[in-house]
Amino acid sequence: MPKKKPNLHEGHRNRVKERFLKFGVDSFTDVQLLETLLFYAVPKKDTNDTAHLLLDTFGGTFAKVLNADYKELVKVNGIGENAASLIKFVQMVSKKYLISSFAEDDDAFKRTVSGHSRLCEYCANLFLGCKNEVLYAIALDDELMVISNEIIVEGNPGSVEISQRKIVEFVLKNNCERIALAHNHPNGSSQPSREDIFATDEVAELLNKLGVELVDHIIVGKYGSVSMRESVMSDRIWN
Repeated sequence: MPKKKPNLHEGHRNRVKERFLKFGVDSFTDVQLLETLLFYAVPKKDTNDTAHLLLDTFGGTFAKVLNADYKELVKVNGIGENAASLIKFVQMVSKKYLISSFAEDDDAFKRTVSGHSRLCEYCANLFLGCKNEVLYAIALDDELMVISNEIIVEGNPGSVEISQRKIVEFVLKNNCERIALAHNHPNGSSQPSREDIFATDEVAELLNKLGVELVDHIIVGKYGSVSMRESVMSDRIWN
């Protein structure tokens, strides 16, 4: 009876998993991260070449692979529906974790967004993986802790229209006394445009009539976030 050949892939996977459990992923390269992730969707197959192919296809970083569109992922040789679904699941779970961990921090100070940098940090997490421009409203309490957030409207990659009606609905639903706005420029600068400033001015005027304070409007760009309250000096907007 012929001797059964050892499964070299299984031995490699076990070694990688043991390394992860012992040392974490700080020492993993992007290729190794993807290779290990694919273990759970591509059984009994060497996933190293597939990991390299994913990086080559989507820009060379782990984050860019996670941000890739599902329909584009399944086109990659070696990536089926299960692997593509897992990649998108990890991306969405990462976003959920970052937002939830901010809200559930044991230190009350760390849950507040009273500083421009803290609010920018919180808002940057909201837009992880967003391909289109999206406008969020964020309800805040008296101590500037986040109560809730909600997508008000989603546009295309280059623009989004602010819906005053939906902002009013959000304010009434959450019984807000103060809110922040946040929207993204997925393909561009985080600096506010003339249109951004004009629209923010209109919203601030509307909220003022409702007795609601507009705390800030954060713009999240491709390479960072900007607080409009900090960068746009206007007594009309910031009372």
